[in-house]
Amino acid sequence: MAGLFAAPSAPAAPATGASAPAAGNPPPHGPGPGTPPPQHPRPLPPSPKDPDNMLYYRGNRTAQEDLPLTVNQVKVSRVGVDQVDVEIVFNQSINPRSVKTHRITIDGNEVPQNVSFWFNKKGDTVKFMLASEKDSLELGIKGIRAFNGTVMSPTLITVQVEAAAGENSAE
Repeated sequence: MAGLFAAPSAPAAPATGASAPAAGNPPPHGPGPGTPPPQHPRPLPPSPKDPDNMLYYRGNRTAQEDLPLTVNQVKVSRVGVDQVDVEIVFNQSINPRSVKTHRITIDGNEVPQNVSFWFNKKGDTVKFMLASEKDSLELGIKGIRAFNGTVMSPTLITVQVEAAAGENSAE
C-alpha cells in the first residue's frame, strides 16, 4: 500500500514537445493564434411577412384586413421661398421599401433622387421636402405597397400649398 501514495521520482516531460510554463507564469488561456473562435448557435430572425423580406421594425407595423391602400390626407406646407414640405397620410401602414423616388411624381416629374423620405412610427405617414415655388402641386403616387401586400392603384391628387407659419398671405 505504501507504493500507492508515493510521489514519482522525476516529473514527466510534456508529450507534445512544448515547454512547460516558467515558474510563476500562468498557463496561456484560450486558443492559440490562427485558431478560429468557437461557433455559437444564433437564433434565426422571425419570418418576414411581406414580399420584400422586410422584418417588422420601429413600431406598429402589422398587416391590416384586406383593404385597398388609399391616401387619407395630403398636406403641403411652404417652409421657405422655394421649399415645400409634403406629408402623405395613408389608411394603413406602408412598406417603406416600396417608397421610391420614381413612384412619386410632382407635376408629372419624378421626385429628385436626392430627396429623403421620413416615416412616422406607425408607418402610415411619409414626409419629404423638395424645391418648388408653385402655389399648387399635382401629386402622383403609384406602386406603393402596404404591409399586407396590397399595391396602391395609381393616384393623382391636386394640392394647394399652405403658407408658412407667420407668413402673411396678403401682399
